[in-house]
Amino acid sequence: MIEVRLPQLAEGVDESLMVLWFVSVGDFVEKGEPLVEVQTEKAVSEITAESSGTIQKIAVQRGDSAKVGDVLATIDPDGTPGSQAAAGDESPAPKAVTETADTGQEPSSFVRVSPRLRRLAKDLGVNLDTVKGSGPNGSITEEDIRDESGL
Repeated sequence: MIEVRLPQLAEGVDESLMVLWFVSVGDFVEKGEPLVEVQTEKAVSEITAESSGTIQKIAVQRGDSAKVGDVLATIDPDGTPGSQAAAGDESPAPKAVTETADTGQEPSSFVRVSPRLRRLAKDLGVNLDTVKGSGPNGSITEEDIRDESGL
């Protein structure tokens, strides 16, 4: 298991708030993919996956704080896309590749959207997996999210 720890983001800053998790337990992540958005007194940063694998545990929940060096999540490097998460996982099984092949979206349940748009979708109650992007290369725009919400 690979432990994702909170790094020292700035000199003199030893604690960060978990603002938004981009992944859930059971999701497959690629190395370098954003996992969580964290906020210090002065900045908002993204923590990325140190290796590819399946998210096994999220140790610090959204809205909670963590100190530098605390374990935020664990990644199973032997996990593969579409593999089942640990027993007791409450999230649904990841989508199979065949289900998403004709939609043009990534095979995982993670949709690449900026943190601002992700927050907007959450505030409006929009499931990003159901939004069809009209931006460049099928990217999701603010207008797409607002259309999906009916506003």
